[in-house]
Amino acid sequence: MQNKEQLVKDLTAKDEKKAFDAACSIIDNADIEAFQILSAKSEFLFDFVKNNVSKRLSKAVNENNYKNLFSFLKIYCPDFEEVIVSSLAKYANEELTDEMFELLESGTDEQKAYAAKYFSYIPDTIAADILTDYAFSDNEAIAFNAAKALGAMNIDTAYKKALELLKDSDDFTVLKAVKFLVAYEDKNAVNNILKAMEKSSMSENIAGEIPYLESLMELLNQNEDKRYVLLCIDNILSGLGEILPLSQIFCFEMFEVLEFLISYNAKNKNPQASVILLKALSKFEMLAQNDEYTFDEDKNTKQEINDIYNLLKKQQEYFWNAQKNLVKHELDTSIKPFARINSALRIIAEYKLHQAQQEVENLLESSDEILICETISTLKQLNNLEGVDKNAILSKIQDENKKAIIQSLFL
Repeated sequence: MQNKEQLVKDLTAKDEKKAFDAACSIIDNADIEAFQILSAKSEFLFDFVKNNVSKRLSKAVNENNYKNLFSFLKIYCPDFEEVIVSSLAKYANEELTDEMFELLESGTDEQKAYAAKYFSYIPDTIAADILTDYAFSDNEAIAFNAAKALGAMNIDTAYKKALELLKDSDDFTVLKAVKFLVAYEDKNAVNNILKAMEKSSMSENIAGEIPYLESLMELLNQNEDKRYVLLCIDNILSGLGEILPLSQIFCFEMFEVLEFLISYNAKNKNPQASVILLKALSKFEMLAQNDEYTFDEDKNTKQEINDIYNLLKKQQEYFWNAQKNLVKHELDTSIKPFARINSALRIIAEYKLHQAQQEVENLLESSDEILICETISTLKQLNNLEGVDKNAILSKIQDENKKAIIQSLFL
C-alpha cells in the first residue's frame, strides 16, 4: 500500500516526468488500488492538480492498454470520470460499445454511471430505452449521465416528462427534473425552470443549476423582461456559501453579472436589481472581511471574492443611496411573488431603511400569515412597532406558532 500511496503522490506532483511515469504505471498495470487512493484523495486536491492528473492519465492511454480502464469502472469518481470515459470513447468500436451496453444494463451502479456517460460520447440509440429508464434514478451520477446521453441522441421522451415534473408538488421531484433538463442541454427549457424556481421552497438549489444550462450573462442580455433572471441571481446570492459552494462564483460569472447590474441600474432604476446589488454588497463584504467563511477556499476563489467586493465598494455613495431609495418600490404591489417581497424586507431590515416604513406597514393589510410575520419582524428591526395594533394583527393569525412569534416580537 505504501508503494501505491507513493505512486499517487508522484502522479499529483510537479515533476512532469515522474508524474507521467506514474500515470503510465497505473494505466499499464490496471492499478485499481492506486486509482482507489487517487479517488479518495480527489476532493482534497486543487482543481489545477486534478486537471494535470487528468491530462497525464489521458496521455498514458493508448490502443494497447485502453481496455485496462475497465478495471477502474468499479470505482466511481466524478473528478476523473471524464478522462476515463473520453479515453474509452477515443477507441470506440462495435465490440467496446457492446461491452459498455452490457455494463449499462447489468453492471454495478458505478459501472452504470460510467457506461451512461460513454453513450453521451457515442450516442448509439441502442441504449436509449435503458437510459430513459435511468433518467430519474435516485443515483445522481446515473441520472445525470443518462440525461446527457439522451440529449446527445435527441431522444425527447424523458425530456417531455421532465418538463411535466417541473409542475409537481414535491420540491425534490422538481429539483430532480431540473437536474435532468440541465444535463439534457436544451436551452428551450430555461424559462420553464425559472418559473418552477419562483414557486419552489428549494429555489436556491434550482437557481444554482440554471447557469449550467444557460449563463446568467446570456439571460441578462437577451431578456428585456428581467424579472425571472434577477430572481435567479437573488436566489444564488442567498444560497452562496451555504447551499452553493463559494467556488461556483466563477461558473456563475458573478463579477460580470454584478458589473452588468451596476451599469444597468444606473440607467434603469429597477427596484429588484437594487435589492440584489445591496444583498451582494452585504454578502461579499462579509465574505471578504471574515476569513472563517473562506478558510477552505483556494487562492483564486478568495481573490475573486475580494475583486467582487472591491467592485461593489468602489461605487459612489450617491449610487448606493439611490439603490436604498428604490428598494421600497419592491413592496408596491401584492402581485409580486412572496420571494421578492421577502428579499426586499430583509434588505430593508439589514440596512435600516426607514424611508420604506410606510410601504412596509402597508403589507400588514395582507391576509398571508407568513408575510405578516416577516413584516412585523422587519418593523421590529426598524424599531417602528409603536403604531401597529398588536391585537388587530393577532386576530388575523390562525397558526399558533406564528401567533407566538408575533407575540414575542412585540415584547
